[in-house]
Amino acid sequence: MLGPWSAGLVALLAGVWAWAAASCRSADGPAPAAFGAWLLALLVFGGHWLLDAGRGGGVPMAAHTLASLPYWPLLAAGLFLAWRRFPPAPAALWWGAALAAAVAGGLLLHQWGGTARVRVRTDMNSIPFGNLSLCFGVLALVGGLFPRRDPRRGALLVVAGVLGLVASLLSGTRGGWITVPAVVLMLVAWRGGALWRRWSSLPLAWRVVGGAVLLALAVFAAARVWPRVEDLLSDLHRFAADGNTRTSVGLRLDMWGTAWSLFLQKPWLGWGEQGLALELHRLIVAGRLNEQAQYFGYQLHGDVLDTLARRGLLGLGTLLPLYLVPAWLCWRRLRQAGAVAMAGLLTVVMFAGFGLTQSQFRDPHTLAGYLVLMSGLLVMSVRVGGGGRPG
Repeated sequence: MLGPWSAGLVALLAGVWAWAAASCRSADGPAPAAFGAWLLALLVFGGHWLLDAGRGGGVPMAAHTLASLPYWPLLAAGLFLAWRRFPPAPAALWWGAALAAAVAGGLLLHQWGGTARVRVRTDMNSIPFGNLSLCFGVLALVGGLFPRRDPRRGALLVVAGVLGLVASLLSGTRGGWITVPAVVLMLVAWRGGALWRRWSSLPLAWRVVGGAVLLALAVFAAARVWPRVEDLLSDLHRFAADGNTRTSVGLRLDMWGTAWSLFLQKPWLGWGEQGLALELHRLIVAGRLNEQAQYFGYQLHGDVLDTLARRGLLGLGTLLPLYLVPAWLCWRRLRQAGAVAMAGLLTVVMFAGFGLTQSQFRDPHTLAGYLVLMSGLLVMSVRVGGGGRPG
């Protein structure tokens, strides 16, 4: 890992390079302020992460992570600039999400095979697998239901989207499911009336088949969700009754309480990568933190709390723009860019929800997924909206 001065130099050079490149003309004219805001968010987040890792000589440590993660936001900035000049088509988003959702759903259905297992697992950790499956499923559904397209292609996208939702249900990832009500409310508020009119205009046979599919999905969802809700309630009862932290929920509550306590001790800059790992190990040895926390690589199962403990308020100030900047930009483009901008808003909301119960930006799968999706969606929202200026 880089030392603090060399890490700062890398971040500075990357910032100068990106700013100069963004000032050049691209396929849709001069760079809008939207692009500069997203580039700045990426570079500030990655630059601070590099500096923080360098100050203690440590590297990001977790059970499913890589030491190179602090460089990834800088790489995403380069990808974003490349897409500025050679923008992807929205069809790549819809069909790429559909392919990922369909493969995930087919894989877990094959492994499940109708058994009574509450959670179906793959070689990939269940939490990022389930969260990404849900995200890709929702994006495929948006692509199939809202843009005007050939009905058969729309139906294929919807089927793929449903398979993504099924994969999420089979994975048993409760942290992702909490975002579903927000997703539904956003879609209903945005185009609920139009969607109902399209549904009413379908032939009766299509509506019967569609209703049967929705009913089957609801029954399947209830059968998958309820056992996990019972587990949640049992874990909460055991934690409230005797402070039991040897459950999924109890361990998270223990780690979250520890994260908050450590943040209060060093609120401005946090403990740093290596410093936090050493302090958590000391707490485990002293019996003040469940020893299972070390098996997660000393990450604290929540993006905000983990960042507060690790990098303090300064770190939180670099994390929040990764959500707020694209949310603001997609909101401004919603009328012009339609489904693409809504896909961006939904992606932000889902990943923010995922991060409540999982340190997703310390996982290479979810970090890469978010950086690539948001970079592509922001480029496409301006291209589809018909111009280089935010609306």
